[in-house]
Amino acid sequence: MNSEAKHPLISMSGTTSQEAKKELANELARAAIRQDAHPGTPGSEAERRNREVEQSGWLAANVNALLAFAIILLTFWMYWYIVFSGDEKGSILAQRPEMKDIIIYILGALTTVATQVVSYYFGSSSGSADKSRALSTIAKRR
Repeated sequence: MNSEAKHPLISMSGTTSQEAKKELANELARAAIRQDAHPGTPGSEAERRNREVEQSGWLAANVNALLAFAIILLTFWMYWYIVFSGDEKGSILAQRPEMKDIIIYILGALTTVATQVVSYYFGSSSGSADKSRALSTIAKRR
């Protein structure tokens, strides 16, 4: 093979034209769609997960959502506990005031995790999942 042979999209001066850049971008997009369309390739992780969810039981398919719900529920319960049960005789804070710092620490950790749960379900991860579904739909049409 000739060592001076160039790629057809690269001109003799070593630069690429706008048309060549567009064609290269289109080829890369087609390659990404082909990779997502073929199961067994490393790029089809979302496809593999979707098949596992379809073949698994209800609990296995919904464990992420159930854990997210439990985290949010626990966080709101802790908020309620701190706000409304501080003066009652049976509350932990009334019996042992030194527990206040520990409870506030736990509440801070739960708030952080709850923020991550909300970000996952309503933030950039949901947009990424939508994009993966759209690419999968396009690949199936071809």
